[in-house]
Amino acid sequence: MPRATVKLLLVDRDGQLLLVHGRDPATGTTHWYPVGGGVEPGESWHEAAVREAWEETGLGRLPAGVRVWTRDVAYTHAGRTFDVHEDWLYYAVAYFDPSPARLTDRENESILGFRWWTAEALRGTDESVFPPDLGARFGRLQESGCPATPIDIGDRTRTSGDGEATD
Repeated sequence: MPRATVKLLLVDRDGQLLLVHGRDPATGTTHWYPVGGGVEPGESWHEAAVREAWEETGLGRLPAGVRVWTRDVAYTHAGRTFDVHEDWLYYAVAYFDPSPARLTDRENESILGFRWWTAEALRGTDESVFPPDLGARFGRLQESGCPATPIDIGDRTRTSGDGEATD
């Protein structure tokens, strides 16, 4: 059974999306990905999002969010494969400088920093972004607004920690 996770689309007033810059300790590859993580037993996805935002970025208050996407995916990180179900949540936040409050040992080993991205910059980058089509999807989300019901963005393709397809 896939592990339940949340992915946070933290978007500032200028339409920039906060991403984490990470490194896979097994391969040394780097990639950009959204804030997020596992939903603990008994937590709602919003409670998990509040906790993950605080732990990974130091953001103390998270406004109400909107569930915009879902995805089931298998990915490899640090030599291990993980099957996860992701609920992607959109949050309108004020710009802030991330300062992690409580990282796991694994996160301390792999998180290199943070950056606010526009959809245009994400679409045009040569850097690895997880998932690879995040710039296009984020751009469409900004143009169309949040959907009435979450959209399944999964393609059931296995990805490496840097978001590259492996199957």
